[in-house]
Amino acid sequence: MADLATTLPGRLDGHRDSEVDRVVAFGIGASRAAAHVLVAGLTAGGVPCELLTGADFTAAQVRPGTMYLGISQSGRSVEIVRALSAVPAEARMSVVNRLPSPVSDLTPRLLWLGDVADSRVSTVGYTATALAMALLAEHLTGGVNEKRWRAFGERLTWVMRERRAAAGRIAADLLAAGHIDVVSSGAGLAAAEGAALLFREGVAAPAASYDTRSYLHGFMDSAKPGSVHLIINRGAEALLARQLADHGATVHLIGTGPIEYDGTGPLRQIILPDMTDAELSIAASVICQMVVQEACAAIGRSPEDPIFVRIDTKVETAA
Repeated sequence: MADLATTLPGRLDGHRDSEVDRVVAFGIGASRAAAHVLVAGLTAGGVPCELLTGADFTAAQVRPGTMYLGISQSGRSVEIVRALSAVPAEARMSVVNRLPSPVSDLTPRLLWLGDVADSRVSTVGYTATALAMALLAEHLTGGVNEKRWRAFGERLTWVMRERRAAAGRIAADLLAAGHIDVVSSGAGLAAAEGAALLFREGVAAPAASYDTRSYLHGFMDSAKPGSVHLIINRGAEALLARQLADHGATVHLIGTGPIEYDGTGPLRQIILPDMTDAELSIAASVICQMVVQEACAAIGRSPEDPIFVRIDTKVETAA
């Protein structure tokens, strides 16, 4: 991550002349989760951004003044290849980890992650993609804060060292309950959606992700004593955390500062100080990766153990 935070800003230099009025991002799986960082950053900067899987996209949906961004760590995701193929070449861009690939072959403009080594459950690949999304959003809305991002690798090292015990507690609660809901908003949705996928693929545990407002509108009603809820707090999640804890549900709240809580419910707070929304999202994802490590160690499972053979998800390429 430290290396990527140093090299990725330079790779954006080739897109200095890119001016877009609107972005449509195609992503699926972990790539889709990471793209929430981009959506949040562009939206905050005044650039409309829509996130699609690409599965149902057709040429009839193409609009002028729009950049169509394909996000695929492998560069082989079927849905992304099909969606980009429906778009004029000059409107395409991609973020990929593997070169060459069907996605990179389709896009004259691309941001390459550098062929970083990854696990079956897309840990490093996810984190690298989320970082790229944050940098791209800043690039398209005024400029990248290179100094801050260059120091981010060291801050993640601190998170991995100082918050591993907290990850262990989340893992223990997840295994005891057998399920977990992950909730956030804005850039935090990346961490929430990515964590739910990671817990399913890595631990084989039922997990679901929700945006905060929808959760407040009804999805929270299945909470009960013993249910487990991981919340990434961007500043709008305190009410939800208190309500769930007061109801007896187990709550782990990751945020940049503590919230006030004078109840007696099981509310555990994990503080990651002085982070932007994008940084908090990525750091929370790293904690969730440690949760998987701790949970798998406890049950004697490896995150690399396959469950299903993926069929019709990747474009076949020559060896």
